[in-house]
Amino acid sequence: MSERGQRARRRAERAAAVQAEQQRQARAIERRRRRATVSRSIPFRPARTHRTALGTHRGRQNGILLAALLSAHTVLWLLEPSWWLRASAAVLTVLAWPVLVVLLFDRRSPG
Repeated sequence: MSERGQRARRRAERAAAVQAEQQRQARAIERRRRRATVSRSIPFRPARTHRTALGTHRGRQNGILLAALLSAHTVLWLLEPSWWLRASAAVLTVLAWPVLVVLLFDRRSPG
């Protein structure tokens, strides 16, 4: 094949590659446009709208425990000037949370 034929072939290959890239970009733009249209047409709904009885009960228990511990920590922070003691109490509260839940709210205990 002559040099002129090779250059024409390479030019055609480059033109085909550019055309393929333009088509790919056009498809991507169209896909983004369709996706945006669909996402605007669907109203936002939370993934889970109903609550179970167990979840409600557990949330209430956690809220009660949080209120009690928050009030205790507020008193501690007002009365105790030591930052070390304040931080230690906060860390111990976080670590003791599961134990406190079991001790205070466990329904399996006899009674």
